[in-house]
Amino acid sequence: MQINIKIAAREFHRLREQVPADSVAREAFDKATRIDHSLEGVLFAGYVIPCDEEQACVIREIAAQCCPEVIPAIEAAISLASPNK
Repeated sequence: MQINIKIAAREFHRLREQVPADSVAREAFDKATRIDHSLEGVLFAGYVIPCDEEQACVIREIAAQCCPEVIPAIEAAISLASPNK
C-alpha cells in the first residue's frame, strides 16, 4: 500500500532530524518531494513523504516523540490509502 504523507516544511525537517540512518523510515524521507501550492490565496510549502505502511507507522511513532501535531495528518494519509475504507 502506497501512502503519501503531506506535512509542512518545518515539521518535515524536525521529523527528519529524529529518524535514525538505519531506520526503515529514512528511505521515505530521502524520497520526499517538496510541494508549494496556493489554495484560496493561502500558500502551503511542505513535503510529500511517499512510504509504505511500515514506514508510516515508524514515522508516526517518531512524530509522537517530537511533533505530535502532525499525527492527525499521518493517520489521515494512512486512512486514505487503506483498501478497507
